[in-house]
Amino acid sequence: MKRPSILLATLVGALALAGYANAGNPFNVTVVRFQPGTSPAQMRAAVNSAGADVVADLSEVNALAVVPRSPGFLARVDKNAAVTVAFQDVMLASNHGRGEGHGYGSGRAHDFDDNGHGSFPDPWHDLPSFLGVTNPEGILQWDDNRMNVPSAWKKTKGDSKIVVAVVDTGVDAKHRELKDQLDNRLGGNFVSCDDLHAMVDLGLIDPWSLIDCNNSDFEGHGTWVASRIAGDANGFASNGVAPGVRVASYKVLAAGLGGLTSWIVSGIVDACSSRDVDVVNLSFGGYLDPSDPDDADVYELLSDVVSYCKANGVALFAAAGNEHVRIDRVNMMIDGEPLAGVGRVTNGPDGIATVTPGSPSPADYDLRGLLEVPAGLPGVTMVSATANAIGAAPSSVPLRWRSHIGSRDQLAYYSNYGSRVDLAAPGGARRYEIPLYDGGDGDILYGGWGSFGALVPKGLICSDPFEGDLVNSACFKLAGQGFGWMQGTSMAAPNVSGVAALVLSERRDLRNHPDALVARLKATAQRHLTNYMGGNDPDDFSPALDGTPCPTGFCHIDQHKPIPFSDAYGAGLVDAGAAVR
Repeated sequence: MKRPSILLATLVGALALAGYANAGNPFNVTVVRFQPGTSPAQMRAAVNSAGADVVADLSEVNALAVVPRSPGFLARVDKNAAVTVAFQDVMLASNHGRGEGHGYGSGRAHDFDDNGHGSFPDPWHDLPSFLGVTNPEGILQWDDNRMNVPSAWKKTKGDSKIVVAVVDTGVDAKHRELKDQLDNRLGGNFVSCDDLHAMVDLGLIDPWSLIDCNNSDFEGHGTWVASRIAGDANGFASNGVAPGVRVASYKVLAAGLGGLTSWIVSGIVDACSSRDVDVVNLSFGGYLDPSDPDDADVYELLSDVVSYCKANGVALFAAAGNEHVRIDRVNMMIDGEPLAGVGRVTNGPDGIATVTPGSPSPADYDLRGLLEVPAGLPGVTMVSATANAIGAAPSSVPLRWRSHIGSRDQLAYYSNYGSRVDLAAPGGARRYEIPLYDGGDGDILYGGWGSFGALVPKGLICSDPFEGDLVNSACFKLAGQGFGWMQGTSMAAPNVSGVAALVLSERRDLRNHPDALVARLKATAQRHLTNYMGGNDPDDFSPALDGTPCPTGFCHIDQHKPIPFSDAYGAGLVDAGAAVR
């Protein structure tokens, strides 16, 4: 058995990376894996006799998460013939959709009146402007039109028997758009409060994090995702892609922190064990090093979880990531096992993420050769993000980019791309389709440039002290309920999950057949798109608009080399109307 060690994980921020950070495992959670055929009782007996307590039952994928009671546990448990490997858990993921420069949270609690009525869609869905700002589609919920969702609505708005699991930061069960959409029989909180207490005691996180020890959403990300999938058609604000289906909340990420692999695996396995869940949405991600034996063990565990879900007839859709790197589709050996369709970041310069101006070293942004999870896991559908359009930019924006003004459905400037991408969907982007540090004033999200959904007014997203006002953020209140525009592949994934739910509602023959469902979405995707978005430019060392230097390159978009269609969009932009027909 390999000797476990502290794992390194890349925690993905909004667009800039936290880097390859030693997230550590201060509460000493260890994952023990067993031979197939070992019963749950035998697993528990093995770890208990070796001196550990079970903190998460992962027996459906031949594993347990445990905390040793005394030194020497690894040597003792290694003597059990049923044990194949043990490795320390890792803080694996953060969400994939807060938008570059944060792009969220002004802390100003902007309020608007409730002008709802009872027609469909809801009154804000087709509202032509917001605070005087319009967008090329002419409605706030522009992404539905780009996915041809209104055509699908003529046949179905969703069947209440279809359930989408939102594996995320939780869902605000009291939000007006979601209180009647949640299936409270399913889901729950898989974030260990004991783990959070241990991190507080060690001074690793602030005590306020303990407020997240409940089933609700202290951040707002999961609430937004759930509302995009199935926001209620209740005559108030806006509605989701499939307002007739239900969502279930599986809380696996702590606000502003991320989630341990054991939390994430527990939530996904529980969803796929329920026999009620049809689709799992995964709007988060991280990266693992295949050359590290322990990272390889984590990857193998996650791969087994995907296989378990698919065997139970559940489709998984995941955010491609916001680092703007190329992710190749490869076949490779991981931990001695051959895997096909692995998402690996290219080893070329396209594997270096967007570098924030002023960064002294590109090393923190170097993802070359790493494996993206969960979107890059074999069997998971990876979703890239598209923008509304390229808005009319001022002269400060490079001329060659301004020559594409008006072009719609471009690969978003933050979205990952590459041969591993399966499908594309709107994720929203700043009006000029470049980072705020290159676009400056007017490079906004609100008004239909970002993607619109429900948020938690007092959550971490809405209370973040991002400088400026609504122009540079997206959070406001409508009759006391939180809403906002966001951007990210986190926003693209639920768009596809919502379309998948509509298809399952109308096409009963596709239920419990995830491969056939994904094949249907790919076969009917839109392929008329022309992409002008390039990768990160390693040779552009020009400063940001405010003069912040770019000593490393990779701060700006390469506007001379567009990313090819299949690398940007996969099979194409998802089309709800065609898929339902």
